[in-house]
Amino acid sequence: MTADPASVAGGDALVAPKRVLPPEDVELARELEEVAHRAWPPLRERTHGGWVLRESAGSSRRGNSVWARGDVPDLAAALRAVHSFYTAAGLPPTFQITPVVRPAGLLDALDAAGYDDGGPTDVCVAPLAALRAPRPDAAEHRPGPAGGPGADRRVESAAADLPDERWLAVAGDVLATFAGQRVGTLAVVRAMELPQRYVTVFVDGRPVGVGRGVLDGSWLGIYSMATLPAARGVGVAGRTLAELAHWAGARGAERAYLQVERHSVVARGLYARRGFRPVYGYSYRRLPAPSGLQRSAVAPRAATENVASENVASAWPAAGRAGGGTASR
Repeated sequence: MTADPASVAGGDALVAPKRVLPPEDVELARELEEVAHRAWPPLRERTHGGWVLRESAGSSRRGNSVWARGDVPDLAAALRAVHSFYTAAGLPPTFQITPVVRPAGLLDALDAAGYDDGGPTDVCVAPLAALRAPRPDAAEHRPGPAGGPGADRRVESAAADLPDERWLAVAGDVLATFAGQRVGTLAVVRAMELPQRYVTVFVDGRPVGVGRGVLDGSWLGIYSMATLPAARGVGVAGRTLAELAHWAGARGAERAYLQVERHSVVARGLYARRGFRPVYGYSYRRLPAPSGLQRSAVAPRAATENVASENVASAWPAAGRAGGGTASR
């Protein structure tokens, strides 16, 4: 794959094409969109020709956007159907745009209709073996960021098939989807049929990092990676990746994928070092509410995709907080 000039110039190895893919990645991109759809299935969906209209009570952008996976017989009529579907749900009409969307004239039609364009997210893949490293011991002692006397930190982790309140608290402090869409997100989690794994990492006994894994055949999907700032520099994200990789590898997975936003600079460096390579980029096109329409008439756009970004928050979880966020996507 030829490196994107922006990737070379900016030192970012994970910048992926948003429009034209190398031939060898076209089918892989289609497969990854299928897998990602199953990893976060919408609460409600309707097909219109080759499109899938997804709605999840506003929880996540993917779950509340059109998956334009195939052709439609009449593009103008299809756009009207999308508008009606999302308006009835109290949501802004939104499309997820990848290099493999169809039909060919969709982007021009969205431009003409006034759809805006959200920031890009890159989909990356890696062999699972690159993430496993040595399996972490039950507890490790690692130097803190300062590395000086007294900076030794005790790092341990726990994992479960559903998110507990500690997992939810960290996710809610870091990820906007979990903080603002708890009811819809938990509904999606409960409806999931694929095996899931929720990892929580503790530093000195306090939950500071989380991640979510979804197993789908040979694929491990990595989602909702989040670390609080007080725990940065002691390997929280690396430990989370290793725990998810060991879990999935024991169940037959061979490859991993994740979606990482462009602004997540620290996360992108970690994932590149762990062997991820970019396949394609995507963004969201949303139809803004008409001027003069009350903001409450259309549900606000979800603030973040539930991706594997290593986001950071401004503080430790509040003592005694229970379920401060929502569940993983």
